Amino acid sequence: MVKSKLSKLALVAAGGAVALATAAGPAFAEPPAPSADLGRQSVEAPRAGAETRNPEMAPESMDDRHHHTYKGRVIARTGLNVRSKPTTHSRVLATLPYGKIVHIECKVNSQNIDGNPRWYKLDRKYHHHNGWVSARYVENIGPAPKYCHR
Repeated sequence: MVKSKLSKLALVAAGGAVALATAAGPAFAEPPAPSADLGRQSVEAPRAGAETRNPEMAPESMDDRHHHTYKGRVIARTGLNVRSKPTTHSRVLATLPYGKIVHIECKVNSQNIDGNPRWYKLDRKYHHHNGWVSARYVENIGPAPKYCHR
C-alpha cells in the first residue's frame, strides 16, 4: 500500500503527540494514594540541602537553621495518644486527631506496636508537650527522622 506524504506526516505527528503525552504524564499525575501498608516507614536518609529544596522541611526562620525538625501526619483513624515515655505503659499527655501534622525531633526503638518498634519524640517547640508517639501511626512527610542521641 502506497501512502501519500501527507498521511505519513500525519502519522508521524500523531506518534510524536502520543510519545510526548506519555513522557509528560507523570508530571501531571495525581499524587499517589496512601499505601494500604500503613505501618511501613520511610528509611530514606535526609539529603544535603533538603531544607532549601523541600518546602515541607524548610526552616521556619533564620534562627531555626540549627534546630531541624521532621514532619509527619497522624494516620490513626481514632486519634493518636501522646505519651510521657515511648511505651504504652506511660501516662497519656494528649491525643492528636487523624490528619494532624506533627513536628518530630528524633526517633528511638522501644515497645513494638503492630510490628513497628519505633517511637517519635515530638518537638516541644511546636507542641505543648515533650511527648512520644508510636511511629506505627505516623506517616512521614519527607525523610524519616534521625535517631535520638542518648
